[in-house]
Formats: sequence, C-alpha cells, structure tokens
Amino acid sequence: QSLLERGQVLTALLLSTSFSEKYKGRRMYPGADDTAEVWLPCPGGVPRTTRPKLLHRSGNKEAVAYVWLGDESDGDRTLYVAFSPMRYRTQFCKIYCASVVEDGAVDELAPSTSSPGGTHGISLPISSYVHFKLRRMWGKQGLWQGLSSIADRYPKHRLVFAGISHGAALAQAAALQFRLRKRSAEVFAVAWNAYRWTNQDGRDFVWQEMGDRLLCFVLSRRGPEPHATRYWDTVTGFPSNFAALRNPVLMDADTGEFFQHTAPNRISTFGAVALMRMFELHFAKAAISATKKATELAVGSIGAADVDGEFFGKPLVERFQEKVLNTSEQALQAGEHIRRAASAELDQAFQRFSAASGDLRARRSVISRLGSTREEEVQAGEA
Repeated sequence: QSLLERGQVLTALLLSTSFSEKYKGRRMYPGADDTAEVWLPCPGGVPRTTRPKLLHRSGNKEAVAYVWLGDESDGDRTLYVAFSPMRYRTQFCKIYCASVVEDGAVDELAPSTSSPGGTHGISLPISSYVHFKLRRMWGKQGLWQGLSSIADRYPKHRLVFAGISHGAALAQAAALQFRLRKRSAEVFAVAWNAYRWTNQDGRDFVWQEMGDRLLCFVLSRRGPEPHATRYWDTVTGFPSNFAALRNPVLMDADTGEFFQHTAPNRISTFGAVALMRMFELHFAKAAISATKKATELAVGSIGAADVDGEFFGKPLVERFQEKVLNTSEQALQAGEHIRRAASAELDQAFQRFSAASGDLRARRSVISRLGSTREEEVQAGEA
C-alpha cells in the first residue's frame, strides 16, 4: 500500500513501458545523465514530478532490463529493475512451446551471500525460454555484475523488479533469482498481466521465498449489464502446461479498484473471446490508465496526472488492434446469436417431439382399449 501511495508502483510501470527499450528508452544510456520524467498523483490534485536516473542496461531485443535510481530529492529510495515488454510476434511461439527446466536457480553466477553452498539443492522449475533469456542476461550481458554492484553502492535502497506481459514474467523470475543470490537485499516484484513460467512446485517455492513482496496485477473489467460477470486478461492463463503464481490481484481497468481473483488457475483457450479480452486488457496503455487510477484512489486525488500514451506509437498498429477487437466482438455476437437461434430451434423440436409422443401414447391407449373390448365380445359370443 505504501509503494502505491508514494507512486513507486506507477513509476515502476512507466519505466518498464514508456521508458523501456521498446519505446522512449531505446536511445537512453547510462553515463549520459539520462533521466525519465514521471508525473505522479498527489493529495490535493496537484501532480508531482519524479526523475529516476538510468544507471545500467542489459540485454538485447527479446529480453532487456534497465536499472533506474529513484529520485532521492523526491524521497524515493528505490532501485527499479524494469524489464521491457515483448518485441516480436515470434516470441509468442517460443513462449508457448517452452518446456520446463527443473533447476533455474542460476547457481554459477556468484556465490550466495546466505550460505557457502550457494543455491545447490534448490529446485526452481522454470520455462526454458525464460531461463535461457535470464541466464544470458545475468551472465554474458552483464546484468548480475551491474545490478549487484549497484545494490552494494546503495545498500539502503529497496529493489523493485517490474514489467508487463513478457517483461512481467522476466521480472518475477529475475526477482526470485536475485533474492536467492543476494539475501541481504530488500527485493520486491510488481508485475502486470504476466504469462505463466513455472509449474506448481515452482509456484509454491516462489511464495515461500517472496510472499507478499511479489504483487501480480491482472487487468479486469465487468460489463454494464445487471448480471454481468467480471472477466480478465486471458494471457495470464497461458501456457497451459505451467501454473499461475499465488495471490494475483484483479485491477479494474476502468476504476483502478482491486478485487480478489476468483479463478486464478483457469486455463485460457484460444478463440474470439480470448482474443478480444487480450486486446482489450493486456497492453500497456490499459495498464497505465488503470494503475494511475489506483494511485489516485490511494492518495485521494482524481485526475492529477495524464496517461502517457504517445509512446504506443504507430497509429496503424492501434487501428489494427481496434479492428481485431471489433472483429472479435462481432464474431462473439454472431456466435451468441447462432447459439440462441439453435437453442430456440432445439426447444421447438423438443416440444414437437413431446407432442408427438403424447399423441402416440394416446393412440396406443385407444387401441389397447379397443382390443380389450373386442376380446370381451368374442368371449361373450363363445359363451
């Protein structure tokens, strides 16, 4: 709650989206005094500005992490480890087809600060795709060396790993791996709409190590109809061979309110409905809008900061997403119409069948009575 009220949650989301390698942060580098200007809601309706400073960047294309130093003049003693969202559509297939790596603790990076034996004996099941990307980032691409040295330089700062979608899964797994390697650090993770990356054993281990320091947001919405039910981003139920992490929180996309997730283990299936809900709730623009409203509710300020939407960039892409969303909704409505029509025809057929069955039973009864009468007449004639 304190991270939400002070704006660290919204800052973490903006750094992992608007200022990620995919958008504004692509041409930002450490040592160039590059800072991100973030507007945060405050009590009284007057927004405040915080300016995190870029200290380190690691990775390339499919997996990128930036390390930001919170604005100390604003009282923000936080190191943000922001992972960029998915960049290529081909990554979807890699995520979907990934197998399980039974030991994803990345023990060879450095000796653990908690025990001389490192993480030997710890089993961390993890998606092979996520494991490969993080293993490369921690080692060859310098994330471990850079982040651990920064954490040593700022020992009183908390570390907040953050991301959305693909970046969310990387942030969750990386936060756990870093905590296993550096027990002295105060590690948190905030994720939006993460896909699944571990199995049930891994889920229990994540909860054991991170507990409520790992916050999993899932964007959701409830229709305007009186008896409408709440639905959520379908990407969080994918891939089917992995398990959802414990205690996810539904965030209303329209109000920023929080709700308990009623079916966190439900597996998503492909179809028009799943596609429509993904385009409606999965991407950064919806997440920023909802998180901004959640922050405003927490501090008691409405309309204090505008959503930064310019980086979502290409109007053609937005028009394509809108077209897919409309097409999916039309397909859903057509399917519902067909279902209702088929149901009505089935009811009529059942009624006709019931009427025919009743008529047949009546005819059989009449025939049976006539047969009995005829038999009685024959017996009477013989007598």
